[in-house]
Amino acid sequence: MKENSLLVIIAAAGSGERFGGDTPKQYMKLNGKSVIENSVYPFLVSKYVKQVIIAISKNDEFIEKQDFYNSKKVEFVHGGDSRQDSIKNALALDYKDFEFVITHDAVRPNISEADIANLYKDILNKNVSCSFLYTPVYDSIKIVGENDITKDKDKFLLVQTPQICRLEDLCNSLNKCIKDEVECPDESYAIEYSNLSLSKVKGRRSNIKITEKSDLEMLNNFLNISGIGFDLHRYENGDGIILGGCKIDCNYRIVAHSDGDVLLHSIADSILGATGSGDIGLFFSDKDPKNKNLDSRKIINHCLNILDKKNLEIFNIDTTIICEYPKINPWREQILNKLSEIFKIPVSKIGLKATTSEQIGIIGENKAIAVQSLVNLKEKL
Repeated sequence: MKENSLLVIIAAAGSGERFGGDTPKQYMKLNGKSVIENSVYPFLVSKYVKQVIIAISKNDEFIEKQDFYNSKKVEFVHGGDSRQDSIKNALALDYKDFEFVITHDAVRPNISEADIANLYKDILNKNVSCSFLYTPVYDSIKIVGENDITKDKDKFLLVQTPQICRLEDLCNSLNKCIKDEVECPDESYAIEYSNLSLSKVKGRRSNIKITEKSDLEMLNNFLNISGIGFDLHRYENGDGIILGGCKIDCNYRIVAHSDGDVLLHSIADSILGATGSGDIGLFFSDKDPKNKNLDSRKIINHCLNILDKKNLEIFNIDTTIICEYPKINPWREQILNKLSEIFKIPVSKIGLKATTSEQIGIIGENKAIAVQSLVNLKEKL
């Protein structure tokens, strides 16, 4: 497998009529980037890819705003009325030095560098004209008709992109299809139509082609951004502690510069970590007198503002309180309701657990309390 040796063509000239709306589906936002930016990225970082050609429509108003637009690895060509016309237009450029070409859909954003390497390895090892990704059919299928007859799903496959072909074989096969007025749904079909050899590599069901808006929502659920937060504070004698914005009656207070809400601090740090924004101390220093006895809900509001600016929202929160005392279970429902109010998400999206440290260490000696949190974020639709 030679590095810096593959040509890639990405079909991005479609208007996405079934998707609807004014923005073509390849330019909708997904996990902080456009769909097409997510689709192109694995090829830009692959050590095997030398050149990426993107076939766009003549009146494309969005392409110049994409993060890869000025990449030296990327060139653009105007697509045609059909997929095969777009691929043929790209192949018409002077790329005769390439032996292999990978074709891909701009609206399949959930591929990886491993997918590229697996296809490349397969076409070399099998010495075929084309290798494509596939998944088995898991649902029952029927032939549409008067009786909608059920067929054996084990005799069918779902074909995906990317696909890799020998460049000369693909050029000849597409020309044959166009000459015979045969429409190709994908490049493996063109190779098949020319009676050339094919091979297949099992792909992933998550390699979804975005066709309808529900597909984008599904992918957003796949592509959550995660962050982990941890906070620990010492106890001293007092009249209660604050957890998740709730006052918990007990014989201790938390030693802290702010109000010491170790639960909110832990969740805040998980949000800041997931968004690459640093940590609480970067924004609310414990050396700053202004933060003395600070209400930790102000820290959370700052985190929520960061999410708004990045067009992200909380998908779910999972958090574990670690202490010997006080017992959390009697306060659990109250804390959950307060967290739901603060973060503006349903209680069903918040996991709240409590455990002890089995009388080990500073927590086990009832001298401190700690919280570990995990937050999952997703793109707002």
